[in-house]
Amino acid sequence: MPMRLFLIRHGETVDNVAGLYAGVRDSALTNYGVEQATKLGDYLGRTTKITHIYASPLQRAHKTAQAVHCHQQSQRKAVNETDLDIVLVSALIEQDFGYYEGKGFFARSDPKKSGRDAHYDDHKNDPGFVDVESKESICKRADAFLDHHLLPLFDAPSTGEGHVVAVVSHGILLSNLWRRLLLRLPRKSLTIAPEVTVARDNLVLEHLGGWSNTGYLELMIRKIVIAESENRAPNDVAIPTQEVGSVTAEFVAEADVSQTTRSTSAASRGASSPFHNASVTSSSIPTSAALSRRQLIGYATTIVAVDSKQHLVGLKRQRGGIGRLAHDEGQKKLDSFFKKRRVE
Repeated sequence: MPMRLFLIRHGETVDNVAGLYAGVRDSALTNYGVEQATKLGDYLGRTTKITHIYASPLQRAHKTAQAVHCHQQSQRKAVNETDLDIVLVSALIEQDFGYYEGKGFFARSDPKKSGRDAHYDDHKNDPGFVDVESKESICKRADAFLDHHLLPLFDAPSTGEGHVVAVVSHGILLSNLWRRLLLRLPRKSLTIAPEVTVARDNLVLEHLGGWSNTGYLELMIRKIVIAESENRAPNDVAIPTQEVGSVTAEFVAEADVSQTTRSTSAASRGASSPFHNASVTSSSIPTSAALSRRQLIGYATTIVAVDSKQHLVGLKRQRGGIGRLAHDEGQKKLDSFFKKRRVE
């Protein structure tokens, strides 16, 4: 069946604002982060009927997924449809930063090293030191999600126009997840929507850039049919005559390299800040292993949106630093308080 896929990053967190590493650390959403998630949920509720929601169990992702779920449920109840569940998947949690969890982003002191690399050299022999989770581990988790949750949906029956899937997770994990999915797609089956090409110059498929808070990558994956066929189903798509993108030879070559030692290169370990433009530049799982997994042969994929934030248009942070504070569900905004008083 065809699939519309949204890979969504969580809303802003307290640790995002403070500039702290927060991988498995369960950082809370800020007030502004909750507003971002609410805007996302409202926008998708008005424009999209989601059939599956998967989320990291960390609260920043789970609560963002709940905002999406809330608006989807409202739409479903209006037409007496069955409830939609949120499936929490531990494989979708963020990279574990080990010793660096909860610590600030470190200033670069050596132009040849990232701040994190320099800090590693200073503290690697400290008692209790735990290094950052390896890229190989993250890639394995991404593959596990694809194999056990996402790709089986192509064999599952659906109603309407196919499956519409929202995956709510974290910046580095989503970057890895996209790259692992990219390895499953036929190289000549990828196209990019014109509006994406116009908005983003020199787009490299395996390096689409970081996810902003509640920003999302939107993909449309449909079955390929011969263009001349008169028996094409409404949801099928013919391969366009002009191919607009495929994974580079360098990217595939990278997947052949199994890293057994820790790299001290800032490029090989991602950006110094895990929350902005974070991506993995090489894969630790050999190509042979990747290609032995299920491939989406016979499907064409269109990149519809990259780091889309159109749902945030017009949203402003609350003044006085309130927007940057941790969200408390027991708090009430002044406008809602006075509205309630007027009703009484």
